[in-house]
Amino acid sequence: MKRNLFTLSIALLMALVLTVPVFAAAQGASNHWAVKYVDELALKNDISPVFSVKDLNSYITVEDFQKAVKLFLDENYEGSPDSVAREAIVYEFTRIWAEKTGNNLDEIMTIQVLIYEDTDKIDPKYNHAITVAYLNDIARGRGNGIFDPKTNTTYGELATLIYFTDKAISKSLEQSLEEEAPSIVKGRLETRASHEIKDGKVVFDMELISHYTKPVELNFSSGQQFEITVTDESGNEVYRYSDGKFFTLALLYKTINPGESLKWQDEWDLTNKDGEKLTSGSYKAVIKILASSETEKIDDSELTATIEFTLN
Repeated sequence: MKRNLFTLSIALLMALVLTVPVFAAAQGASNHWAVKYVDELALKNDISPVFSVKDLNSYITVEDFQKAVKLFLDENYEGSPDSVAREAIVYEFTRIWAEKTGNNLDEIMTIQVLIYEDTDKIDPKYNHAITVAYLNDIARGRGNGIFDPKTNTTYGELATLIYFTDKAISKSLEQSLEEEAPSIVKGRLETRASHEIKDGKVVFDMELISHYTKPVELNFSSGQQFEITVTDESGNEVYRYSDGKFFTLALLYKTINPGESLKWQDEWDLTNKDGEKLTSGSYKAVIKILASSETEKIDDSELTATIEFTLN
């Protein structure tokens, strides 16, 4: 009986130990400022490969950094920070954020302001990324305007950076989805246009997108479904798509479904109305889709797009 009670006591003790966060064994961990971030990470994944019995004030290893990234941010991560200094670690987290969100880190615009008092101590290689990290709430320094770039990163800081990098990635991806998703609930059309200059021509691509929640039938009064007019810097018309063309007079009907689009393309050989080949100058192309609807009220702005381009 005593043996059974002893065995039961050991089992209960083990169960109790296993319910305590793995980092609690670290000296002073229960009162550490980063505990809340370690707890948040523990809700998402098994943190023991990185934080098991680690002192949150001790410095990280490159190996543990890589494990942490694979656990919480990118299971296929094969990179490595230049060092475990704070500037190198924040740079690498910011680079990961940019990669995961489809951004080019070097091309991200930043504010021209002195964020940290010790900015002059930050390696120029990392400075831009550290500013991007600040603007995207990935890293905000050590407080009181200090970044402390050369000091090595602690396990507490690693947990915090993982938490905020993950949060920044999710926020950026959500914003991208909101911007890219067709807003079909708005019940409107949208005209988009782009251009490409190649082989002495300008190629115009046009697209009429439906943001309706139901199919919409469009009417075209003739075979001409769009018009393009190009003007120079002085406002003089140098090109009109319909000039010299003949179109059928038959009424055309096209149905556009929710979230779908109708597409067209036109090429202009850069010859103006006087027969001269244009080789330089700034121009504006106004594209108008010549559609109407018997069931929906369509504003002209929904059928119009403008492109500005320069010939060098």
